[in-house]
Amino acid sequence: MSPIRNSALRLQDAVPPTTALRVVPVRLPTLAVVIPAYNEEKNIEKVLAELAALRRARPRWKIIPIVVNDGSADRTEEVLQRISPIYEACFVSLPLNLGIGRAVQAGLKMAVRLGADVTLQLDGDGQHPAEQIPLLAGPILAGKVDVAVGSRYLPGAGGNVSTSLRQAGTWFFSRLLRLLVGVDIKDVTSGFRAFSADATEFLSRYYPDDYPEVQAYVPLVRKGFSVGEVAVRMRPRTQGVSSITPLRSAYYMIKVAFATTIDLIRPLPRRRGGPVER
Repeated sequence: MSPIRNSALRLQDAVPPTTALRVVPVRLPTLAVVIPAYNEEKNIEKVLAELAALRRARPRWKIIPIVVNDGSADRTEEVLQRISPIYEACFVSLPLNLGIGRAVQAGLKMAVRLGADVTLQLDGDGQHPAEQIPLLAGPILAGKVDVAVGSRYLPGAGGNVSTSLRQAGTWFFSRLLRLLVGVDIKDVTSGFRAFSADATEFLSRYYPDDYPEVQAYVPLVRKGFSVGEVAVRMRPRTQGVSSITPLRSAYYMIKVAFATTIDLIRPLPRRRGGPVER
């Protein structure tokens, strides 16, 4: 046998047999979108339609809308019964109007049960465009922060900047939080936010009642959750009436300032994991 042929045989013998490849399925990140709704029969379908459009634009995300009907007195529940299968949305109706805090907390509990990687809070009045959700979800999925706040007041933001009265209240609470826990949030009253799985689990057990947009930050910071702010675009409400009226503003500021300060010393539930309580 020639040397060339011998070499060829030895090379062939050295080649390992063909091995079957194992295909490992890729888990899609799950985004739960909690939508508290009170008397939003004219707005809620548009909100769900925008989320459906985002689902088509982001096929690698599993987006689950969770609408919490907070004891609405209009046809919100009837509308949700009709459209929720169309838009692949979950919804729950509270037996009576419990307020924004309890409505959001009910949605957060559902998000925990669904195993959401990111949970977003989105108003049911259409002021928060669903197309802006990736701006908030991105920092959470990348592990940069535990809480991402959609801000109307950062450079690059656009759209609705709210009334001068609400801007004054936002300025006041922003300074208060900086004084109490050292966190600097320009749009502290924003209801457009995203939470990590750990932050969602904590808030599902401990969430303020009346005006949680401001009050929730003290326990979050005390428990070591990191908070960041992202410039987003918002829209003015087109249907319905805001629950915050000028007559309630003074009462709101006094009550929330007091409750937020008390949260500095209030006992908090244990965090599932992470840094030691401040």
